[in-house]
Amino acid sequence: MIHVLLNAIRDIFDKRIISIALIPVLISSIAWGIIFWIFHPQLQTLITQLLLHIPFLPHDTWFAQGIELFVGGILYYQLVILTSVTLVGLVADKIIQEVNNKHYLLEKKGFGDTLTSILISLKQNLIFIILFILSLPSLFIPALNLMVNIALWMILIRKPMFYDSLASFATKEEFEYLQNHDKFDTFVVTFISALLFFVPILGIFVYIIQLLFFTHFNLDRLKTLRLTSKTQNL
Repeated sequence: MIHVLLNAIRDIFDKRIISIALIPVLISSIAWGIIFWIFHPQLQTLITQLLLHIPFLPHDTWFAQGIELFVGGILYYQLVILTSVTLVGLVADKIIQEVNNKHYLLEKKGFGDTLTSILISLKQNLIFIILFILSLPSLFIPALNLMVNIALWMILIRKPMFYDSLASFATKEEFEYLQNHDKFDTFVVTFISALLFFVPILGIFVYIIQLLFFTHFNLDRLKTLRLTSKTQNL
């Protein structure tokens, strides 16, 4: 498990991978920046109304205004990440191909496609947004806010990252086998990937490390699966 994470971190410094990874980040950052600038009054009103439902929070004070700015910043960050995770489906195949060429040299037998990847991401994004809005009061409860955020990020990334990392190389049967085995290891990978959101230095580039983490995790297992199948057939 540790070598998988280390390989993922090393690959983030690959020039080709960085250049490809910048595309979703730039698109989502600029798009949401424009949207927040245009709809700033409406967004401020929405955040204020949501905060009014928190009984222990003081209102009409400089502290409340600071909280509004904090929530607005968190919302922007979350939306940029959400959009980047969705758009990564457009470039994931190229990134995963780079990883395969460097480390695994697996034959492409993929069953997946870009449309399915985007639809999976959109579905998880919708679930994430709904749960995030419902859990807003928990942001101000220590310990609980941490657990809720980790759970939300895990819900967001597990299915899209798992699909994207295998869709180009695994057959449907191989995908289903890997999906139904090593579930604890998959949970650990997802949990560590979610924790990466809390490392400030990674910022909005965290999604690419998560994709690389899942890619190394799954391609390594796929290679082992094919070698085992080949040995058994001899």
